[in-house]
Amino acid sequence: MKYPDDFINKVINGDCLEVMRKMKDKSVDLILTDPPYNLKKDFKNDNLTEQEFLNFLLPIFNEFARIIKDKHSVVIFFDNGQKLPLFWKTLFASNLIFQKGCQFYKPNDCSMPHNRILRKSEVFYICSSTPQLNHDGDGYMHDCIIENHTKKEGWYHPTAKNIEVIKKIIYVNSTKNQIILDPFLGSGTTAVAAKQLKRNFIGIEISPAYCKIAQDRLRQEMLF
Repeated sequence: MKYPDDFINKVINGDCLEVMRKMKDKSVDLILTDPPYNLKKDFKNDNLTEQEFLNFLLPIFNEFARIIKDKHSVVIFFDNGQKLPLFWKTLFASNLIFQKGCQFYKPNDCSMPHNRILRKSEVFYICSSTPQLNHDGDGYMHDCIIENHTKKEGWYHPTAKNIEVIKKIIYVNSTKNQIILDPFLGSGTTAVAAKQLKRNFIGIEISPAYCKIAQDRLRQEMLF
C-alpha cells in the first residue's frame, strides 16, 4: 500500500480501480466524481451491457467505501433518466450507504428532451461508508443548487460540470488542506476547484488526452 501523499496534487493517468487499491484505508476526506453513466458517449466504459457495467462500477464503489474516512461524504453525479437503476443496483450491492439526493438546476440551459420532458437539472447523490455523516465543512448548501450553465474556455469535455457547483460541494464537505479525490477526473474541474479553495486533490483519469487538458488547466490556475 502507498500512502496517498504519493498522489497528492497530481493528475494520474491510469485506471482508477488500480490506483485506489494502492491507497490506505480511510485516507481520503472527500470523494467527488462523475463516473460514466453507460450512455454510449465517446469515452471508455460507457458502452457496456448492464452486467458488464455493474461489474465495472461495483468494485469502484467498494474502494470508495474503503478509502473514505468515517462519516465523510462520497458525492457521485449520475444520470437521472433510464440509466438511474444501474446506479441504485450498484449502490445497494456495495459497501456504500446512501445519505441524500440533491439537484443542480440550470436556469439558462435546456438539454434535448426525453419523452417530451426538457431537462434543466442534474442529480448527485451523497453517500458514506458509515451510517453517520458528520464531517467538517466550511459552510452549508441547499439540496438544490441553482447555477447557470457556463461555457468551457479553450477546452472540451462532453460531460464537464460547472466549476461553481463543484466548488460549493467541496466547500461544504471539506476544510482547507484536506484531500479531495476525483477518480474520474475528466477535464480536471474538481482539481481546479480544490486548488482554488486551498484543498489538496488526487485526480485519476484514464484518458491521456483529458489528463493533458486537466494539467493545462491546473498550470493556468497556478499563474494567477
